[in-house]
Amino acid sequence: MAHSHFTLRQLEIFAAVVRTGQVKRAADALYLSQAAVSQALTELSLMLDVPLFERKGRAIVPTASARQLLQLSGPPLEALHEIPERLSPRGVNQALSGQMSVAASSTIARYVLPRPLAMLRLIHPTLSIHVTSGNSADVETQVAELCADVGFIEGPSRRNDVVVSLWRTDVLQIIAPPNYQIGDIHAGRLADHPWVSREPGSGTRAVFEQSLALNGYPAPRAELVMNDSGAIVRAVAAGAGLACVSALAASQASTNAKVQYVQLEELQLTRPLWRVQRTTPVVSPLLTGFINALEQVIEESE
Repeated sequence: MAHSHFTLRQLEIFAAVVRTGQVKRAADALYLSQAAVSQALTELSLMLDVPLFERKGRAIVPTASARQLLQLSGPPLEALHEIPERLSPRGVNQALSGQMSVAASSTIARYVLPRPLAMLRLIHPTLSIHVTSGNSADVETQVAELCADVGFIEGPSRRNDVVVSLWRTDVLQIIAPPNYQIGDIHAGRLADHPWVSREPGSGTRAVFEQSLALNGYPAPRAELVMNDSGAIVRAVAAGAGLACVSALAASQASTNAKVQYVQLEELQLTRPLWRVQRTTPVVSPLLTGFINALEQVIEESE
């Protein structure tokens, strides 16, 4: 086991490679050379004495150790980045006033943000918040094209003209109709069953298919495609087939649409949720205050 200390910069580079899926994209986003990014990854891997990435064709994918490192390092990185603002007398307790435009992938917009945004409005009554939803690719586009001040997505970043940082962690859940023989469901033979799925570009779908690929399993073909997690849960409850959705969506939507939960130990269906911002180095005080206040409200409600 190596005894050298890894650096904050190495963790930032590592997180950038995970979120972009490419050394080149991460290098472009961080204004570094590809050689510098590769060297940082190699040094971090040696210091931790674990492999962080493996190659699948032309792509690199994070190992199980890398996914664990991302979960462990994300909150400390975010806290360190917030130190200057939290030390400022104009920090999270400052009254927020103005208009914020938020874009969020549909699961986050429907199941994660409503309660904390409502609480935030009670604390800051002169703050106006406009939320739009779509899939993860749509959200990144809205932020990049200045249609949204900040975005929240479920899947890996597909662009190098936005900055993506770890926000929270979510769990995916495979669900089945009420009377389905779930004992016949195995990770290696999911394609034997009918499936309801999100559309291409959805973070939920991308993470599910990536989890299968990392374990050497083929992705099942979707017989029914829907762009709303709640609608998918209702379709599964009506007998349309199996599906993989956010556990938040499954628990809330299944209150009136009964489904069975399928547990497959071979698959690790956890995923990071990401915050998306523009690459511009100038961040408005209102946006910084909004992000910090939202984090505080979420932490206090957990």
